[in-house]
Order: sequence, then structure tokens, then C-alpha cells
Amino acid sequence: MIVPPIPERLEKAILFLRGEEDGRAWLDALPARIATYVQQWQLIPESIADNGAMSCCVFCTTPGGIPAVLKIPVDQESGYTEAHLLERWAPADAAPTILDHDDETGVFLMTRILPGSIAWPENDAGDAFRYGELLTRLNQADLPAPPTLKDLANIAHMRMDWARERFADPSYAPAMKALGATTRLTEAETILGMLLETTTERHVLHADLQAKNILEGPDHWYAIDPLGAIGDINAEAALWIAIQTGTTSIQQRLDQFTDHPLLDPTRLHAWTYVLTVAEYRPHIPASAGRMARFVDATDAARIVADLSVSGA
Repeated sequence: MIVPPIPERLEKAILFLRGEEDGRAWLDALPARIATYVQQWQLIPESIADNGAMSCCVFCTTPGGIPAVLKIPVDQESGYTEAHLLERWAPADAAPTILDHDDETGVFLMTRILPGSIAWPENDAGDAFRYGELLTRLNQADLPAPPTLKDLANIAHMRMDWARERFADPSYAPAMKALGATTRLTEAETILGMLLETTTERHVLHADLQAKNILEGPDHWYAIDPLGAIGDINAEAALWIAIQTGTTSIQQRLDQFTDHPLLDPTRLHAWTYVLTVAEYRPHIPASAGRMARFVDATDAARIVADLSVSGA
């Protein structure tokens, strides 16, 4: 049995994420780990995906001829959480089916979504409909119990910490000055505090349900690569709205979700402002321009007032 070669792009991503020493040790052990599970689960390996940095995904086929993905996570905890969340959502046809898993290592085997291309938004309301429909399936009643999950506050504060580091990068200084980044970050932190303190209904969240973690299936969209959290479902949709491709504005996306039964327009708008600020990246011009226009057009004080009036 020959293990497929590890793509250079994946290798670089792992080394960047884990550092040279730890990353190299993980990569050196990877072929043997892949071989172990290929033999244990009697798989036919085909190739290794070159994207991602938190895992190694091996495209393969099961003994029964099912196209599958063997996933080797960088750590046991993330793999365990991901496998059990996908297992929870599969009955709603919202995620791949888990075929096997090893809870001691976090390694798992799942069905391969086909055609499996990333569901990048295509500038029309149909994308919002498909995302809203996925959100509904992920939150279908009577799904199996989730694994133990973090509070959404932990992930939200992590995103804000990343934003502080990025905003302090000297190479981004002109763009940050134009955005008014210091003021906007302070406003976003204030709004985030209000949102977290006033969350009354808490859902099981994917917690990173942006386009890169959604795949095209034969009939609808499927979620992959969850972080997992418990919290406000409006934050789930807000991340997808904030991180967009194409020409549809953030405000237009917000308008497309006005009538979604799981979402509250006031809280969705507030979460979108917080995550737009937190995810602003000047080195990605198309999305940065869209984000800057939304931020410039938004009165943060009005968001605070609206949250206060609504009782948040």
C-alpha cells in the first residue's frame, strides 16, 4: 500500500500553524498514521487534499465502493468535536455521514460530498436562501445530543484577539487609519459584550459557517469543518454575511435574511457589525472594500440603542 504524497501547500500550512519543530514532527509521523487507518478500515487511498492547516484529508474509497474522506486532525480534541458534530447533523442531511472514528486520536472517516466544490456565494438571493435552508437543517428539532462544546464567547473573544494583532501590523497602518480601526474595534467590543450578556436562546453552532466550510452537494449545501460552540444563532449567519465574495453588499445580504424564522434582524445586524470589524483583512481587497463600506455606513451608537430598546 502506497500513501499518496503530502502536497507542498498543506506542508507549508502545517509548518506555519504549528511551527517548524512541532509541525515537522507531525508531518514526519503522518504517512505512518495514514497507513495505519487505511489498513484498519480497509480503504483505497487516492490523493491528499492540499487545502487546510488544521488537518490532513485523504480522499479514498471504502471496501464497499463509497467515496470517503479520511481526516487526520492536528489534535484529538478538535477531531473528536468535529466528528461528533457531523454525526449529529448527518440525520438532517446537513453534513457528511461518519463511517468510522477513533475517539482516542480524533481521526475519523466520513462520506465524501459530491461534487464537493466550495459553495462560494454567486451574487444573488438564491445563495442566501440556500444558506438559510442549511441553517434550518443544522438546527432541526430532535437531533442527537451534541458533544461538550465551548461557549460562543470563547470563540468570539478569540476572533477579537486576532483582530487586535492584525490591526497592529505596521504594514496595514494606512488601511487601518482609513477604517478608523481603533475606534471601530472598541465599538465592536462594546456591542459584543451586550450581545453575549443578553443571549437568551442558545443553539448548537458550527461556529465557523462561512463559505469555505460549506460544500455543494447534489441537491443542497453541506457543512464541514465545524469549530463547535453553544450560543446565539445570529452569530452563525453573521459570519457568512460578513465574509463574502462577489458584488452583493453586506447590507443586501442582511436584507435577504429579514424573514428567516431562526434569526432576529436587530441581533443579526449587531453580530454582523462585530464580525465585519473582527474579520477585516486589508490584504484581501475585494472583501476589505465591501467590509469598509459597511462599517463606514454603520452607526455603532444606533446598534447599541437598538439592542437596548429591543431588550436584546
